Amino acid sequence: MSTATLIKSALLVLWIHGTASAQAIDGTVLLEEKVQKIIFPIVQFKDATIEQAVEYIRVKSRDLDSITQPPATTGVSIVLRDGALTDTISLDLRDAPLIEVVRYCAERVGLQYRVEKHAVVLAVKFEEKPAPPAATPPPVLGNADQIIFPTVQFRDATLAEAAEYFRVKSRDLDPAKQGGVNIVVKPGGADVKISLDLRDIPLPHALAYAADLSGHQLSTDGQSYLLTPLKAE
Repeated sequence: MSTATLIKSALLVLWIHGTASAQAIDGTVLLEEKVQKIIFPIVQFKDATIEQAVEYIRVKSRDLDSITQPPATTGVSIVLRDGALTDTISLDLRDAPLIEVVRYCAERVGLQYRVEKHAVVLAVKFEEKPAPPAATPPPVLGNADQIIFPTVQFRDATLAEAAEYFRVKSRDLDPAKQGGVNIVVKPGGADVKISLDLRDIPLPHALAYAADLSGHQLSTDGQSYLLTPLKAE
C-alpha cells in the first residue's frame, strides 16, 4: 500500500472519529439520530389517549435504544405541552422509526411536533415569534448548565414540588460542590401541576420545560432562578 493511500486511510479514520465525537457532544445531532434509528418492531394502539401513547413511546424507547453509549441514559425524552385531548389514537405499525410513531400519534390528535436539543416536543402550535421558552437557550446561573440530571420524572407534581426537587437534587449533582442552585417560585402559580419525563438534561433546560408546561417565565436575578407566572390566577 502506498504512502498516499495510508495517509488517506488515516485521515478517513480521523474524520469518522471526529464526526462521531461531534454527534456525541452536540445534543441536537445525537437526538435527531436516535429518533431515526430507534425502530419499533410493532406499535399497536386501540383508542389510546395521547398521554398513554407518549408514555408508551418513552418507556419502549429505552428498551429499543441500542445506539446510546454509557454513561448516557437510554431512550428519548418526550414533552407533551398540551395534554387532556379528547381524540383517541388507533395505530398498527411495523418496523417504524420512533419519529414516525410520534408523527402518526401527533397527526391523529391534531398536534405538531419538533425535535429540540433535549427532547421531542408535542404542542397544538409552535409560534415562531416569540419562540417557546424550551426551544431557546434558557438563562444560565453560575455553573447550572454543568448540573446534569440523569432522569427527571414527575407525574402531576405541583410546580412548587418540582422546584423543591430541583433545588435539593442540584446540591447532590453539582460537580463544583457549590451547594446547588436556589429556585424561587413567585406567587400565583405554585400549585399548577406538571408531568415530565426527561433524560440526561442540564438543570436550566429542565427548568425551562417545567416553566413552559406550567405557564411561567424562567429568569434569573443573578442569585436565584425565578419562576414567574405569565398570567395571574
